[in-house]
Amino acid sequence: MSSLHFNRYISPFMREEADNALDDGRGPAPDMPIHRLQNNENPLGPSPRVIDAINAVAPSLSYYPNFSDIELRRAIVDALGRGLTAEYIFTGCSGFEALELIMRAALMPGDEVILSSPTFAGAYKKVSLPLGAKVIDVPLEPETFRYRPEAVLDAITERSKLVMLCNPNNPTGTLISGRAVERLMRGLPDHVLVVADEVYHHFVDDGDYPDSLRYVLDKKNIVIVHSFSKAYGLAGLRLGYGIAKPEIANAIAGLQRGFHQNKLALAAGIAACRDQGHVRRVVEYLRGEAHWLCAQLDRLNIRYWKPAANFILFETRLPADELQEELRLRGFLLRSQTRNGLPYGMRLSLGSREANSAFISTLEDILNTSPACR
Repeated sequence: MSSLHFNRYISPFMREEADNALDDGRGPAPDMPIHRLQNNENPLGPSPRVIDAINAVAPSLSYYPNFSDIELRRAIVDALGRGLTAEYIFTGCSGFEALELIMRAALMPGDEVILSSPTFAGAYKKVSLPLGAKVIDVPLEPETFRYRPEAVLDAITERSKLVMLCNPNNPTGTLISGRAVERLMRGLPDHVLVVADEVYHHFVDDGDYPDSLRYVLDKKNIVIVHSFSKAYGLAGLRLGYGIAKPEIANAIAGLQRGFHQNKLALAAGIAACRDQGHVRRVVEYLRGEAHWLCAQLDRLNIRYWKPAANFILFETRLPADELQEELRLRGFLLRSQTRNGLPYGMRLSLGSREANSAFISTLEDILNTSPACR
């Protein structure tokens, strides 16, 4: 008799529970404040309108939500503008699920997915490998993390199906320029779909950022992924969406479950879209914190990469895993980038000024007292 078998892929996410653990007996003192600067969360939280919308719908949670997400999709296109209609949108339970839906709709065993590390590779592999796809890595340029469109085009074969563009890129915080994206889009054959993972797009303040919506409106083979977790402050509700020409969006939406969005997420997403003033306040605040933190890292003579998102990648003076553990013991959760091939790389989420100030003071103390840094 054959035994029961499950296909599975052990992703780097399996390690994150250990990264976030605080109760292993070696953590900070019970009364020590914990600063969670590892998940790129929004320190200002959601719009007050979102809280009101959640409170209004909470008494009706014993009833199923609307079967369709049409009202949420209409709210999204109202916020985006540009002549989009709801037919260009599909929603997911997080940006991650939006990526998963795209891959499930597009990939067959033997297809190739091209990514450029260091990037959000753990998520891309977690979905594509169990589908039988092959991941092709065309790394970013060392040191600068510049995207290499010519190298990506050279890697295209008849089995290539998806090209992943994380922009701004996680974990580097750097941009893929509009010129690079234009070169890629002009050179790709018709059987390849570009997935523009732009969940940090709100924080970009750079004229060289590509206008990906233009390619969608021109009916090109591209899907854009956005999330409500970052600028909207709804990470705990797990809500995201994709934007593509209607025939692609409809094919992807066909994989959604019935009642696939819960009542709280639907209400919160609609309310969040209708308060763009809150998004602007969040973005302005975090850009200010990025500027302040970069000035502090300059003062400490710490190398970093200019951030275009709500986090900063910096280079440590001792192995990143060691620094991560030392910070954890002092109440600071950050994300080492050893798993992304950067053994001295550390990703810092932008927090409140209180959290950011405390972090800089603690980092400075570690650097001044660690024998490895002298």
